Amino acid sequence: MTQSTRYPTASAAQPDSSTAAGDDPTEGEGPVVLLHVEPDAESAELLAAFVERFADGVTVRAVDGMAAALDALDAGAADCLVTEQRLPDGSGVELVERLRARGSDLPVAFHSTCCEAATEARALDAGADAYFVKQPDRGQYECLLDWLRGLGGDVDADARATTARSSAGTGAVAESTDSEE
Repeated sequence: MTQSTRYPTASAAQPDSSTAAGDDPTEGEGPVVLLHVEPDAESAELLAAFVERFADGVTVRAVDGMAAALDALDAGAADCLVTEQRLPDGSGVELVERLRARGSDLPVAFHSTCCEAATEARALDAGADAYFVKQPDRGQYECLLDWLRGLGGDVDADARATTARSSAGTGAVAESTDSEE
């Protein structure tokens, strides 16, 4: 399965005070806050557990829909965002469109049950940086973690202190063949 990835740009946010454990590219800079927009509580817990175990310096904050995500982002509560396409009050594509219409360059990845090429294309066209299809193996989380690690060079203390930062992203496609555990 092909996983689409655009190399990310960083945006500003105020991190919260908790951190997770593992290996992190932003060590010493304070936690990176990942806002996870996921209506399924079990899926949200799985991603949070994986990040806690394997991504030092990353905190996951989960919300269950578009409205809650927009509220959290308005409060400056994230350095990056991972969203499901199917949300109870809209879609991940709509969420990205609203973020980009506001001028936000917050890095956004989809981690979705939607595996249709048209949905993936709409997400990337709307301004998402990456699109990962949920799979029954752990490789799906490795792909997300690799994407998150790619943010390490762009997420820095200066970026956190501002509310917006313009940076151009480039397009790329990465193929995932991970199937650990």
